[in-house]
Amino acid sequence: MAKVVLGKSSPEIMLKPATDAVFALLDGRSVLFSETQQKIYELNQMDAFIWCSLAQDASLADIYQELGKRGIDERTARQFTRQAMNAWLDRGLLGFDSQMSTDYGLSASLNRRRISIRAVNPALLKQLTCLFCARDDGADDDIVVEVMDYENQVVFLGDDGCVRRCEFDALAPAIKAYLTDRVIRGAPSAFALHAASLVKGGTGLLLCGEPGAGKSTLTLQLTDAGFHYAGDDVALIEADGTISGTPFALTLKTGSWGLRSQLHNDWEDVKTYRRPDGALVRYLPIADVHFGNFSANWVIFLNRMENGSIGLTPLDQLDSMKRLIESAFAADGKLSQAGFSALRRITAGARSFELTYGESAEARRLLVDLCDGRA
Repeated sequence: MAKVVLGKSSPEIMLKPATDAVFALLDGRSVLFSETQQKIYELNQMDAFIWCSLAQDASLADIYQELGKRGIDERTARQFTRQAMNAWLDRGLLGFDSQMSTDYGLSASLNRRRISIRAVNPALLKQLTCLFCARDDGADDDIVVEVMDYENQVVFLGDDGCVRRCEFDALAPAIKAYLTDRVIRGAPSAFALHAASLVKGGTGLLLCGEPGAGKSTLTLQLTDAGFHYAGDDVALIEADGTISGTPFALTLKTGSWGLRSQLHNDWEDVKTYRRPDGALVRYLPIADVHFGNFSANWVIFLNRMENGSIGLTPLDQLDSMKRLIESAFAADGKLSQAGFSALRRITAGARSFELTYGESAEARRLLVDLCDGRA
């Protein structure tokens, strides 16, 4: 499980212009140039004042006070300042100075990467412990994220140097999305698949499907049936065709909450988060996690239908390859020849099926029979 360390400090956070952002006057008009974005952004008079104040290490209280001297009430000053700074955060134009203490810390292992999250207070950190189910391996920090609250929202700094923001109820999904991207980009694997991955008897099962196909719900069913959990969202594919999951806690949308309550009765007090797509989700850490690479014996493409008979339709290697390529993605946006060869190894050694189903309980029985050799 994740290791959490708590302390008592509460550091002050100060946002500042990013090192690659330059303020200039062009024909008397205030602009910012972003070297990273390769764009020029024009500023109005208010925005220019706020930017120059930040560049001079002014605090937000200082900015509100100075705007007050210019006849702007504090409520309006806060509104203008927040709007400007949110826009700059979204464009990667702000960094921050921090006296952040490491007393509030969380560490966890994820696909052979050690994640370290540092927060300004235990309340923020508590929101993120639910994301992880992999134990802390005691290695040096690999990916570091710093999280703080700012003006009734949350900002976090990744080790890529970029500051991001989100609402409080979107914090866990935002951190998960960032860490997933970092793991994929930092992995030596050939590419990744949008797939849930489970292991039984030393061999693997991949569940592939579009969002809403039921990967996470069926993963919950199969872990309850004795499968080892490896991940419910992204599977990394090595050049030799072996697979490693990214074992974040299982992400369950509202349609799965009833099933979770049936399997376990400790679900009502779990915090609910809102993803960028608007979906409400809860996170379920799984205790029985498979660590390390595995080979796939079964590749299942999910086809959930409201009404229809359940069944497994065998797929040949070519059809399976085409479907897997559709769900594959790589850091550079292209499937390489090495990735193609890895897919060929997977589909040559695994049995591939399309699973048509309506209820996850029926699909569970059919897949258990398949993996046990009864189907």
